[in-house]
Amino acid sequence: MTMKALYVKAVFIALVLITSTAYSQSNCKCNVYDDLLKAGKPKAEIYTEVVKDKTKICQAKAVELSAEIAMLKIDNLDSAEILLKKAEELYKKTDCGDGVLWNTYKQRFQVYWNKSDYPNAQEYALKFLHCAELEKDTYQAAMANTMIAITFYRTNQFEKGLSFADKAAELLPSIKEDKKKQKILYFLSVRYMSHYLSTKSKSSIEKSLKYNLQHLALSKQLKDTIEFSRSYFNLSGTEEESKNWTKAMAYLDSGYLFIDKTDSIDLFDYHANKASLLDELKNYKEAALYADSSLFFAKKTAHILTISQSYNLISKIAQAQGDYKKALEYSNFERVILDSISNVDKTEAVAELEKKYNQAKNENTIKDLDKKKQFYLFLAIAGLLAATAIGFFLRQQQLKHKKNILETEQRLNRARMNPHFFFNALTTLQKFALKENDGQAMASNLSKFSNIMRETLESTYKEYVTIEQEMEFLNEYLEVQKIRFPKAFTYEVSADKNLDIDELQIPAMIIQPFVENSIEHGFAGADYPGNVSIKFASENKELLIEIKDNGKGLNTTVKENNEHISRASQIIKDRIYLLNIKLKTKAGFRIDNAEGGGVIVKIHLPLLYKENKKV
Repeated sequence: MTMKALYVKAVFIALVLITSTAYSQSNCKCNVYDDLLKAGKPKAEIYTEVVKDKTKICQAKAVELSAEIAMLKIDNLDSAEILLKKAEELYKKTDCGDGVLWNTYKQRFQVYWNKSDYPNAQEYALKFLHCAELEKDTYQAAMANTMIAITFYRTNQFEKGLSFADKAAELLPSIKEDKKKQKILYFLSVRYMSHYLSTKSKSSIEKSLKYNLQHLALSKQLKDTIEFSRSYFNLSGTEEESKNWTKAMAYLDSGYLFIDKTDSIDLFDYHANKASLLDELKNYKEAALYADSSLFFAKKTAHILTISQSYNLISKIAQAQGDYKKALEYSNFERVILDSISNVDKTEAVAELEKKYNQAKNENTIKDLDKKKQFYLFLAIAGLLAATAIGFFLRQQQLKHKKNILETEQRLNRARMNPHFFFNALTTLQKFALKENDGQAMASNLSKFSNIMRETLESTYKEYVTIEQEMEFLNEYLEVQKIRFPKAFTYEVSADKNLDIDELQIPAMIIQPFVENSIEHGFAGADYPGNVSIKFASENKELLIEIKDNGKGLNTTVKENNEHISRASQIIKDRIYLLNIKLKTKAGFRIDNAEGGGVIVKIHLPLLYKENKKV
């Protein structure tokens, strides 16, 4: 093909793209939805009309609307999530670009937020922000930034969260519509107060008060009594922080006069804050009543973190009343929720999402700049671009492979520590100390526990341990487990005589997850004594590790047990994946039902010696 023909072809393609883009844009608006929304029609009525329009964009909007309607009921979050996934698929078939997905992503954030699933909530808040920026919608971009901020707060990354609250504040002057400005003012006042409550930053409480007063003034101007009441709630919080209890109570009760009595979130806020103030004023009897009411409304919001806050409040007030049984009961309720939503994995996942978002944003910026020059430079640098693209692709594949390894290592380090085991073991030791009053036995048990804790922590930095070290660790671990379950099981840890157990090495913490699964779940509910057997042997010039129990087995175990087996399997898969890459080996494992009942795990590894690592 001649240069002239190539140029003509490039111009033709450009014209086709411009024409198809213009056509696509004309089909990226659901007019019936826009008209009914401006008319202030309720969502159910809008849905009835939108679903009649058979254009792709309106069909996607109809599914999105059905998800929003489903979310109005507290037990429909899973249904809403499924509908939003379907809406996303339909939007992508319209060829309208990512911008049209902004509300779908916003609603998915709300679903995951209500479930306290912060990594997924953060993912969709960032996608929502990306869409808002594509649409050049300053209001939605500010809203997305406040959502990202509170997600960082929930994972104890307060300074990162503050930076996104500041970004929302920077966008505020560009928002001209009063109702939209009012919403952002409210969220800013709440976000800065949240930052203050966690960090005691003076500048944050000053910013919270500043934006709250602006919100109050605008709400008065708009004669919006509901938003007016929320300003008063926030002022009550500011006064409470200054220990002006009477003034705080006056603001709170004044705000209550104007709130929407059907809004469970506002009702929760009022009753929880009222209980807190009454607790400070030592009016415990009345405080307890308001705390119970806060729990009632918290459960109606379907937001489990809100429920945990009510549990904390009830426990605190019960303790002040001297009702320690109730205080402990509700403290345990709160702990169960917090254990399920607050951990290192989620914190790191949320931080990683922001990093990936910024990286993608930078790459998109570069691509946009390249597109402006692409048409004029195409003929001159086509060959160079092709070569660069190939090199870039190979480099990206290499980086992706390296990244997978690093992410696997990080996941393994986090998976090694079992905070629930440490908590349960400490509780058991506490009960043992109170019940048995045997100082020597208590000292021995504490020594075993401290050795396990030290070995577990040190294993984070060890790649390999000797079989001898692993056997010592397993014996101590099993002895501590026997303190928790004194008559539930027996165990044996053995090695063939021909093994150099002080020279042969295995990856650290590779066996414990399966042993834990046998004890915690294999023997759960069993009416006979359990047994765990761990054997090290040499077979076909490989090291064979066999973990066997006489528990309930794979086919009859409950779902929870299967999930724990799956989790243990994934940990071992990751370890063996890294081992095979680094040492070019063919290690592996398998899990089966054992003859006569129970589970048998067989792990085969290369013979790794201290001196030369691989034989």
